[in-house]
Amino acid sequence: TPYGKGEQNTITALATWVAAESKGMKFNLPQTHAEEKRMFELGKKLFYFRSGTHDFACATCHAQEGKRIRLQDLPNLTTQVGAVTGFGAWPAYRVSNGQMWSMQLRLNDCYRQQRFPYAVFGSDVSTALGVYLGVTSKEAVAFAPAIRR
Repeated sequence: TPYGKGEQNTITALATWVAAESKGMKFNLPQTHAEEKRMFELGKKLFYFRSGTHDFACATCHAQEGKRIRLQDLPNLTTQVGAVTGFGAWPAYRVSNGQMWSMQLRLNDCYRQQRFPYAVFGSDVSTALGVYLGVTSKEAVAFAPAIRR
């Protein structure tokens, strides 16, 4: 990975500060530049891309209402409400392990559960999925940093 553990912690801390300063603001990721549009389309493609030993995609768990895993409600990330519920909560203090998690760490935990290789920290994959979820969250109010179990 291009970032070591120390750099990931620093970036998570910076993302937490930016999120705290942005709390209450509306998501409004632009889609005017060709690269912004490309990253949105790549993120959407990745969201629906099935792979791995279990033939999963993000959409397997996060593209329908009423899905649950181990008593945990799963947001439908294809809707504005679901996207902001899932994406808009990160970075968050993760009670289960007592530390702040960035969206990247949350994404990698989903990848771990799907038996996918982790997305490289700061890679186009993690950026594109963030752009897809951020654009889907358009006009919803940011509420991170949050607390998650």
